[in-house]
Amino acid sequence: MFQKVKVYVTVFVSLLAISLGLSVKAGAAEDLAVTKTRIVLESYEFGPAVTKVIFEFNQKVTPEVVHSSTQVTTAGVSRQVTNSYVSDDQGHVVYYDNSKYVTLELSLPSYNRYNMGGNAEPMYFNLSTWTNQWLESYMVSMKDLSVVAEGSSQSQMVSSEQDAINNRLMPTTEVFDERGQVGNMQYAAYSAQTGTGNSTKPLIVWLHGIGERGTDMNIPLLSNDVYALTQSDIQGHFLTTGDQARGVNVLAVQTQTPWGADNTAQLKETIDTYLANHPEVDKGRIYLAGVSNGGGMVLTMGATYPDYFAALIPIAAPLTVDQSGIDKLKNQPMWLIHTKADATVQPENSVLPLYKSLITSGASNKWFSYFETATGTDLPGTEYDGHWAWIYFFHDQVIGVQHPENTKNWDGYSGMVATDPTYGGGSRASVNGQTYNSIFDWMSAQRH
Repeated sequence: MFQKVKVYVTVFVSLLAISLGLSVKAGAAEDLAVTKTRIVLESYEFGPAVTKVIFEFNQKVTPEVVHSSTQVTTAGVSRQVTNSYVSDDQGHVVYYDNSKYVTLELSLPSYNRYNMGGNAEPMYFNLSTWTNQWLESYMVSMKDLSVVAEGSSQSQMVSSEQDAINNRLMPTTEVFDERGQVGNMQYAAYSAQTGTGNSTKPLIVWLHGIGERGTDMNIPLLSNDVYALTQSDIQGHFLTTGDQARGVNVLAVQTQTPWGADNTAQLKETIDTYLANHPEVDKGRIYLAGVSNGGGMVLTMGATYPDYFAALIPIAAPLTVDQSGIDKLKNQPMWLIHTKADATVQPENSVLPLYKSLITSGASNKWFSYFETATGTDLPGTEYDGHWAWIYFFHDQVIGVQHPENTKNWDGYSGMVATDPTYGGGSRASVNGQTYNSIFDWMSAQRH
C-alpha cells in the first residue's frame, strides 16, 4: 500500500529525562504513525459521500485530539473537518478512554454535475459499460493532526496519505440486513420493527436504474438514496394492517442485466421467495416502484401481472408497453414522476403520451407529478441532471399532481405544466373523496 508518513515529534524533554537518569514510560518514545485508513460512506440524494475517515495508529492515543490545523483531502478534493475524537474501528466515539483509532468527521463537499471528479465521490459512472463502479483508488491525505500517545504528555503532529478504497464502511446499507439471491438476481431487505403479532405490513419493492445492475448489492442501495425509505419520515406514512402501528418493509432487487420482459418471471419469483419467508407482509399491499430502466420495468411488471401489485410508481421511466399493455394498466393505481428537463428519457416520448393515453381512456386513480428539473435538498439549490426525478420521491416531496381533467380535455400535452413550487402540480390526488398530500399516504391506502 502506498503510504507516506511524516511525524514531527518534540524529543527534547525525553532526552533530558534520560540524561538525568529519569524513567521514560514505554511507548512514549515511539513515533505515532497511521497504519490503516478507513472511509465511512453515507447515502445522499447525489449518491454516496465519505462523511468520516478513521485512522488506525500503531499505538493507542489519548482523547486529546486536536484538528484545528488539520488539512484533509479525499480523492484530491479538500474537505472541511468538523469534528475529531478517539473512536472504535467503526468510527463510534470512545468516551474517556484511549484507543488506536481516531475519527475525523467531514462536511459534505459541493456538487458539480459538470465536474464529477471534483465531487470526492468513491463511485463513478462508467460510460463504456453504463454502470456505476467503485473507483480503483481513493486517496485520503491528512496533514498535521495533533494527537498524544498513551503514556506520554507530548503531543505529536501526524500526517499520512493512504488509499482507502478497499476499506469502506457503509452503515446505511447495513440497515438492509437481510440479503438473498434467486437465480441471477440479488435482493436486500429491511423489515419495519413495528406492529403486533397479529398485524401485517405493506411492502415497497424497489427497482434500480440501468447503471446499478451487476453483482454488488450495495451499489443500487447507495447510488439512489434507498435508505430514505427505511427512515421515520417515510415509514410514518404507512399504517400496518390490523392495528395503528406504522411502518413498511422494503425489498430492493438487483439484476445483472438491464430490466426487461425477459426477466419478469425471475423478478416475480424473487418477490414471491421473499414473501414466503415473511408472512407478516400483507400480500394485498405490495407497491412496486422503480427509476429509469427500473421504472420501465414497473410498467412491464404491471402489464404482465395486472392483479399482483396494489400500486405502481414509475419514476423517470421510458415507455415500455404498447397499447395492449396500456389497456392492462388501465385499472391499476399508478403515480408517475418525471421532470421536464429530463434529456435521458424525454417526457414527450414517455410519460406524457402514457399519461395522456391512460386518462383519455377513462382510467381513474392515475396521478402524475411533473417537475421542472431536479433540485436538491441535501445540498439546497443544487441542480442535478434532469433525469434525477427520484430525489423528490426519497425526500417525500411528491405532493402535487397534474389535473386529470386538464390532461384529458386540453389539446396535446398542454394540460400538463411542469412545476417545482407545487412539487409536481397544482392539484392533489383524490380517491373516493379522500385527498392525499403525499405519494406515500396515497400508497398506504392502496389495496387490491
